[in-house]
Amino acid sequence: MKKALIITYYFPPSGGSGVQRTLKFVKYLQAFGWTPVVLTARDADYPAYDETLCAEIPAEIAVYRAPLFEPYRLYRKFTGRPAQESTDIATLTLDDHHKRKWRERISEFIRASFFIPDARIGWLSPACRLGVKIIKEENIQVIFSSAPPYTCHLIGRKLKRATKLPWVADFRDSWIGWLSTPQWRPAPARALEKRMEKNVLHEADRILTVSAGVKEDLLSRNPDCVDGRWHLLANGYDAADFENIPDLAKTAGITVTYTGSMYGNRNPHFLIKALELLRQTGHPQLASLRIRLVGRVGETILQEITASNVADLFEHIPYVKHRESLAYLQSSDAALLIIDDAPANRGILTGKIYEYIGARIPILALAPEGEAAQLIREYSLGWVVPPNDPRAIAAILDRAMLEIAQGIRIPDAAARMYERRAQTQQLAALFESLI
Repeated sequence: MKKALIITYYFPPSGGSGVQRTLKFVKYLQAFGWTPVVLTARDADYPAYDETLCAEIPAEIAVYRAPLFEPYRLYRKFTGRPAQESTDIATLTLDDHHKRKWRERISEFIRASFFIPDARIGWLSPACRLGVKIIKEENIQVIFSSAPPYTCHLIGRKLKRATKLPWVADFRDSWIGWLSTPQWRPAPARALEKRMEKNVLHEADRILTVSAGVKEDLLSRNPDCVDGRWHLLANGYDAADFENIPDLAKTAGITVTYTGSMYGNRNPHFLIKALELLRQTGHPQLASLRIRLVGRVGETILQEITASNVADLFEHIPYVKHRESLAYLQSSDAALLIIDDAPANRGILTGKIYEYIGARIPILALAPEGEAAQLIREYSLGWVVPPNDPRAIAAILDRAMLEIAQGIRIPDAAARMYERRAQTQQLAALFESLI
């Protein structure tokens, strides 16, 4: 078989959404004539862990792990945060009070000024040294890197330069100014980051994005990169994940479930306001409604829920393993999607929307007009409402509860299109085109 080097920071035992796309490629590539060889991190400081995902890696696949320095361990110690606190929750959910603390200000300044393009830049040299060795010993024919973190693309670029092999850069998110990246950097640091982004886009032989919005955002800063190297390869879901999952008894009433991390602007603030409006009007079905949040939720969001007069309608289940998360989803009547109304977010097609499709339950989307809204409407997958309008959200909740009670059904067309195995076949075809 032909071989592809897969460069990814997020890989089992990492849990969470960031691991799924690359893991599924590794799981299914051999079915289409390519053996993946994985280059990932050793002793990484992941936001979440899920050892059960290790079972999805085919036994014969070689996984190499290069050492790295993880600054978030020092960050937590310096700021007095719990050692086990998730890195994304720690850095992206700070309220104004915490942002004013001098230790947090110093930490953010260091992050923005010196960790470019991200806090995993210390992994670059060890990973490149190991990568050159892997390419020689494993007879690699294609290099594939997936980001974020964007250090993965810097590794892919250096290995391409060193070996002259074709390189595919996969963008799960856009880059500069994206939600998970520093919104401010000193001018020299921002200039360096822009140069990194431009070099990656210029030198990659193929560029994959999970949505048209990610492509548009990257090209908005790099219009000279408009050419035929770009390909859309959306996220998806693995049908095998829904086989033999734990059977959770469905509770009485209507359960709407959100799975994944919730922090920052991705929050249920306007949903809470809408529920309070329905309570004021004495909505007859409200008492039977449950909003279930499964995953890591920022403390400020939990405090807002607790302080509201609809706290009894919410249930928070802290982070669970992936299959258990799917079990909660399948025992629900609908899935909750929240995308805040920022211009860049209109091109977001978050990975969870495809798992919602795989669960075959309707989606209640609090989302701006954009790709997610178009997908839900095109395939009749549920309801879409502006995310910042409590009255509109209240009205759509009233309609959704009525249609759920009447037995709404979801078409299968989208489920067939976004299955991970079929998407891996597209990736294998792309590899073939390069050699």
